Amino acid sequence: MDKAIITTLFWLLSFPLLGQDIIPHGQFHKDSVKIGEQLPYSLWVRYAKDKDVAFPDSLFDFSPFELEKILFFNTKSDSLESLDSVVYYFSTFEIDTIQLLTLPIHIINEYDSTTVFTNPDSIILDQVITALPDSVAMLVNTNYQKVPLAFNYPYFTAGIIVLLVAILIIFIVFGRRIHKSIKIFWLSRSHKRYLKSFNLRLEQLPIEVEHTLFAWKKYLEKISTQPYTKFTTKEILGKTNTPSLTLADQLHIIDRYIYGGDKKADTKDAFLSLLQYAISQYNNKIKEIKNG
Repeated sequence: MDKAIITTLFWLLSFPLLGQDIIPHGQFHKDSVKIGEQLPYSLWVRYAKDKDVAFPDSLFDFSPFELEKILFFNTKSDSLESLDSVVYYFSTFEIDTIQLLTLPIHIINEYDSTTVFTNPDSIILDQVITALPDSVAMLVNTNYQKVPLAFNYPYFTAGIIVLLVAILIIFIVFGRRIHKSIKIFWLSRSHKRYLKSFNLRLEQLPIEVEHTLFAWKKYLEKISTQPYTKFTTKEILGKTNTPSLTLADQLHIIDRYIYGGDKKADTKDAFLSLLQYAISQYNNKIKEIKNG
């Protein structure tokens, strides 16, 4: 059994319940203590049975000590008097050699209360370091020590939120303009690729006549909603908004070369005319996007 409990029980059983003066008693269970060590302190009082008393609780300032816990005992009474007791467990982090403690007990009267104090009891601080040297030899180490940086998650989260809000505002305000710019960018990139491939095929004429015509139709299909690759020459001419005799003539020249066996037809000039038509369709598409 804890030494503090044994000591308190001894006082409860042996203290005579005699006399009328209310005198509280407080006593440490040790003569000395180390910094941070748990220290029991017993507090008890006898009083007339018809009175009420109140002990200090955890809200009381026990300086220079810090309260760790409280152990209460049941009230013991006879026909005339009652005896109450409690054990406080303290610790201290003060460096004073001698530390004193006195505690109040409140006697509850009908309309007010009276406070009486215990006699001061002292405890001696057991000094682990008895004396400090005049100087301390310091170990010098100038080597670089890499310290890992802590990741600031709150700032990172706040930054992500701000970035998302900024992106949302930009798309609300400039979304349509950005969408147009993106469409024009990809259309321009596709147009440059087509011009490059067209020039390569043009150098291989008349061998690449059919492939060059199919590539031309495929390009027109990309910049319009019409399925040019499935159209005949007659259907292509019927779909053009501004019928061109030149376009019709050049398509007929290419058709005669492919289907009519006219190998003397000037397919190169015919394809250059088709290229100009494709460029005009590209420029019209760019204007349509900008004005849309």
